Amino acid sequence: MTITELSIKRPSLVIIVFSALIVLGLFAFRQLKYELLPKISPPIITITTIYPGASPNEVETGVTKLIEDAVSGMDKVSDVRSSSSEGVSFVTVELLQSANTDLSLQDAQRKVGQITSQLPSGTKAPTISKFALDEIPILRMGISADMDSKRFYQFAKDKIQPLLSRVPGVGQIVLVGGEEGK
Repeated sequence: MTITELSIKRPSLVIIVFSALIVLGLFAFRQLKYELLPKISPPIITITTIYPGASPNEVETGVTKLIEDAVSGMDKVSDVRSSSSEGVSFVTVELLQSANTDLSLQDAQRKVGQITSQLPSGTKAPTISKFALDEIPILRMGISADMDSKRFYQFAKDKIQPLLSRVPGVGQIVLVGGEEGK
């Protein structure tokens, strides 16, 4: 018996089979997960160090060069780039594609930790992080009110920030302005 004969002689069987296929298709469709930005994490580590009140030349000689020298000896490093500006040092470590970013991040933390005692006094602790596309800010918001800036900043910090941080999917909230922005 061919499929054509079966369809003509038993139409209820064909309806049941296609109904089952539709139900299974709808179930599979609901199980699909998709994101606007896929989870791609390029093998890049950034090291940011703040040295308040220092000129770009002081930052480069006292902070950036030491950090560059420390991390350039890591395994699977493709390129080390840096930028020194007034009071801030940025060092970017680009790794080979075969490198495990998490292990390299730990290695960078260890290497930078070894030289922190050699950094000039007044330098804040270096911030080491890996670059991830899914951690790029998606939303920037601004708020304003008719109160003085210190009170409004404190209100936003105490009341608004905790409420927004409890929203599912929110990774981090950074307040800029008021006491921090001056």
